[in-house]
Amino acid sequence: MTTPSYHAEWLPHAQPEAASCHSTSYPVRLTDGSTLVLPLRPLPDGQKAIALLMSNQTDFIVEREIIRLLTAMARELAPEVIVGVPTMGLAYARPVAENLGFGNYVALGHSRKFWYDEDLSEPLTSSTSPDLSKRLYLDPALIERVQGKRVLIMDDVLNTGRTAAVATRLMHKVQAEVIGIGAVLTEGWAWQAELRKIRQDTPALVHALGHIPLFERVTDGWCPVAGS
Repeated sequence: MTTPSYHAEWLPHAQPEAASCHSTSYPVRLTDGSTLVLPLRPLPDGQKAIALLMSNQTDFIVEREIIRLLTAMARELAPEVIVGVPTMGLAYARPVAENLGFGNYVALGHSRKFWYDEDLSEPLTSSTSPDLSKRLYLDPALIERVQGKRVLIMDDVLNTGRTAAVATRLMHKVQAEVIGIGAVLTEGWAWQAELRKIRQDTPALVHALGHIPLFERVTDGWCPVAGS
């Protein structure tokens, strides 16, 4: 079976009311009324599918529009620092920080350098990388960029919410004030339960450009899973 090539499209206008079921793509209404059309990708079981945003494979025009909208969102939150989570969140954190006029940003990472401190890390599991030994690190040399500062954590898609939760805990370790968790999209609602493990009101920190449901196979194609 040949995997189709990846293609996402940005449209400057709203699409007509979305059909209840979809065949190959899903139109996501963004905060400014524009539309991000994403391909539907079946999961391994063949009965579920996701609307796939591959941030490192989108055309530059799509990337530019997403960054424009994320920058506007970030500006309203008035952070002092943008913190990017790996891997895809880094694709947006850097240009958003630059657009805001910042001199730098903070990139969290999975790879432990020899000068890192384990106390500046948190264990991390994800739905795609269930390796219990994986950790999220803050470079000790970057503590001064975030300590006591208003921080906006930047990711691409929030689904399980685990990475956003771990990044938030890591920022709390260095006394940073997390004023927002920015994302291109939220997917389903599992991330809310994960973020509530930090504080009951932590999900309210999430600001996204749009929302995508999960999908299940039906006779006519793919329909959103109820409640997702």
